[in-house]
Amino acid sequence: MVKAPEKFMEKYLSHEKALSSKKGSKPSHAHAPISAGKMKRVKKNMQIIWGIYATPEIKEIISKKEKIRFLDVRSARACLSLYYVDKGVLAEYEEDIGTQKDLAGARLYKQSETLMSRYFYTEKGAEELLKSKNTAYQAFVDILSKNDIEEKDIWDAIAGGERIKLSSIF
Repeated sequence: MVKAPEKFMEKYLSHEKALSSKKGSKPSHAHAPISAGKMKRVKKNMQIIWGIYATPEIKEIISKKEKIRFLDVRSARACLSLYYVDKGVLAEYEEDIGTQKDLAGARLYKQSETLMSRYFYTEKGAEELLKSKNTAYQAFVDILSKNDIEEKDIWDAIAGGERIKLSSIF
């Protein structure tokens, strides 16, 4: 039978407490206010993305295929891939959460996925997305506010089995 070393839980809990106290000191990446023109662009881009999802052609492809990757976003703080799935728009992302000195200065990344549909189909979705503390979502809004996504480009990318790549590396 496997047995944990003595004082394992004490060490684990003290390590977790040290990590949680470091998280509080993490510099905040406050989202800068977006002008009305940029917000209009974000909303337009989001409407295009959601409008394509709602088409019968995409629904047919999704019925045969688990997900359709159509957009990659890369910034200095996060990388994000958007997919159409049967329940809407799925985001897989990786956030740069900084360096951990106790791990010999290793760079740490948080990987996750989330269903973003609620931001696309509501009137206030773009504003809600803008208020999010999620670094990947902030990168997504930054990219959408600086670029115009053309409906034709998304259709062409999907038809070719490719994806649109947008980046904002500082």
